[in-house]
Amino acid sequence: MSTAREPVEVVPSSGVSIPPAPAPSDAATDAEGRVYDVELQDLDDRTFHLRWGGEHAAAILAALRHAHRNRGPIRQVEWGSYQAVLDGAAARRLLGSVLPDQGWYRQPVEIVAHTGERRPAVVARVGPANSVIALATALELLEDGRRYSVLADVY
Repeated sequence: MSTAREPVEVVPSSGVSIPPAPAPSDAATDAEGRVYDVELQDLDDRTFHLRWGGEHAAAILAALRHAHRNRGPIRQVEWGSYQAVLDGAAARRLLGSVLPDQGWYRQPVEIVAHTGERRPAVVARVGPANSVIALATALELLEDGRRYSVLADVY
């Protein structure tokens, strides 16, 4: 089942508006890859690392791909892989805007614990033992003053 995705305008906190590009081929991506993955990491605190897949991840990839420019804040890492570095507010706007309904709120998100340590705010919100949270909860954990890498891939 294929659903059309509209390009999303990404507006970083710097105020520079990045209009959507003419649509690169979503059909080509869908034909080549089937597993979509998003990783969200705090650039200054490696204890904050989240990962999820599915329809929401596919929509994030499409949004980043459509907004990509040669000299913009979104870069193509390799074929099927795009990354943006955004502050917490811009990351929330991006993650919350890519799907038209709110079914994604309950999407499971893995808390990736490299060293076993977690940001105290994460532990306070979800507890020390939870390794999976809802995507809506993940958005609540993003802090405006921090910078996050949003990396979307298709395999």
